Amino acid sequence: MLEKPGTAAGGETEGRRFALGVEYMVPGLAEVYAKTGVTWAKAAAIGCTWGDIEPRPPVAGQHVYHWDAADRLILEYQRAGFRHFHVYVRSMNRWASSKPVKPVGGGSSLPKPEHWEDYKAFLRAFVQRYDTNHLGHAPGLLYPIEYWEIEAEWGTGFWQGTVEEYLELLRVAYQTVKQANPRAKVILIGFFLAGLFEGHPDPKEIPTTLAAMPAQRRRVTERYLDEMRQLLAHPDLFDVVEFHSLSDWSEIPGMTRFLRETMRQYGYEKPIWVGDVNYTASPMMFWGIPVPPYTEQQKPAIEATLKALSQPRDRHHQEALAWFRAEQAEGLVKKVILAMGEGLAGINIGNLKDEGLFGLVPQITGTVAFQGLIDTTGLPPRPGEPRPAYHALSLLVKKLGEFTDVERLDVGRGVYAYRFTVRRRPVYVFWYDDGRRYLPGDKEPATRVHLTLPPGQYRLTETPTAAGPIPVRTVTIPAEGWTIEVGSTPIFLEPAGEV
Repeated sequence: MLEKPGTAAGGETEGRRFALGVEYMVPGLAEVYAKTGVTWAKAAAIGCTWGDIEPRPPVAGQHVYHWDAADRLILEYQRAGFRHFHVYVRSMNRWASSKPVKPVGGGSSLPKPEHWEDYKAFLRAFVQRYDTNHLGHAPGLLYPIEYWEIEAEWGTGFWQGTVEEYLELLRVAYQTVKQANPRAKVILIGFFLAGLFEGHPDPKEIPTTLAAMPAQRRRVTERYLDEMRQLLAHPDLFDVVEFHSLSDWSEIPGMTRFLRETMRQYGYEKPIWVGDVNYTASPMMFWGIPVPPYTEQQKPAIEATLKALSQPRDRHHQEALAWFRAEQAEGLVKKVILAMGEGLAGINIGNLKDEGLFGLVPQITGTVAFQGLIDTTGLPPRPGEPRPAYHALSLLVKKLGEFTDVERLDVGRGVYAYRFTVRRRPVYVFWYDDGRRYLPGDKEPATRVHLTLPPGQYRLTETPTAAGPIPVRTVTIPAEGWTIEVGSTPIFLEPAGEV
C-alpha cells in the first residue's frame, strides 16, 4: 500500500501538514528565527556526533555522556517557540570507529566490533534524553524530538564506508531508535546530487542528460544514482527520505520525482523532505565547474562575480552583493513553493549565518560563504539586520503557512503558476523562467500573462529582494481578465480584504 505524501501546510505533523523549518541551529539565534513564524528546526551534526557526546570510552561498563552543548542548543530553540526538530546522529568517534577519523573533515564509519554495544547504548540514551515521555529526559525539555537522521550526507565524504556498511549501521540504528522511542522516525542519509535534475523535471530525461555530460562526470553521476537505488531498496530500515538542495531551485521537481519513481519500483512510497537548503548556491563553482543551468561559457563572469562577493574592496562588491541578496530571496521562495507543489513533507532552509571561511576559495565553494539569512556580528555570532531572504521566509509563513491544497496552473510557457488554498481562500504565486541563469548587470527576461480570475480587488505582494518595505499594491481584475508582466521575482496574488 502506497503512503500518500502530504499536501497540506502549517508545520505540525509530517504526512498531514507541510513542515517549514530552518537549519542548522546556531546558539544565540533562536529568538530571531522564531520571529519568522517557522516551528521546525534542524541541528547540525557538530555537537551531535557520538564522539562529541561520549569522547572517552566507558570504564567498567559505565558510560559518561556530555549533554551540556546539545541541551543548551535544543532548549534555547524550544523556549523561543520551535516545537519540532530533526537531529543528525553520526557514529564518528575516535576511540570507537573502525577506520581512523580524518584530521580534516572527519568522516563516519562502522564501530569496531567490540564497540557495537557502546554505539547502541549511546544512540538509545540520545533518543531517550529528548523524549518527554521518558522519565530520564533532559531537564526543562518542552517537546519531544522524534526525527533522527542516521549520518549526514551520502557520497560527499561524511560517510567513509560502503553502501553495505551503511546499511549494516542503519539496520542497528533503526532498531535501537525504535526501541528507545516507538514514536520516533528514522531518516535515511541525505542525498546530494547536483548537475542532473536542474531544468529536467522528468526522470525520463536522465539518459539524455547523462549522455551530454563529460565522461568522468557521467560515470560519477551514474554510480551515485546506482547507490541511491541500492539504499532505497531497503524501506524496512527508514521512515523518511531526504535530499539536499544546494544547487539551482529547478532541481527540486526532478529529484523528487526520481525518488518517488524509485520507491514505487520497490513497491512503497515514504515522505520526502528537502534539507540542507541553500536558496541557491549558484553561480555554483564546485572545483571550478559551473553547475547547470549556468554554463561553461559563463565561467569567467561567474568567477568575477564570486571574486567581487568575497572581497569587500572590489569595486563591483556592492553590485554583486545586491544581486546575490535578490537571488537568495527569490531562490528561497522558489524552492519552498516547488517543495509544496510536489507534495513533499517539508523543507529546512539554511543557513542561519554566513560561513566566512568558505569565502577564501569561492571558485570551489561557490556562494556558500554568504548564505546567512541575517547579518551577524562578533563571536559567538549575535543577530544583526535581517536580509531580504529572511523577510521572504517570513512572507511565506504569513501567506502560505496554513495552506490545505495546491494546484499547478498552466498559464503560459516558462511560467510557474500555483493556486494555493489558504483558509478557504485562493493565494496565487507566479514567476517566469526561460531556463537560463543571469549575473549582475544582465537584463533578465519577463513575459506577459493573461489571468482569468474572479473579478474584484486583489493584493499583489512581491518577494522582497532589497532592503526596505515589501512591495505591495492593490490591483483590480475585471471580468474579462487581466494581463500582468511576470519576471523572475515570485509574486503573490490574493483577494483583498480581511482574511
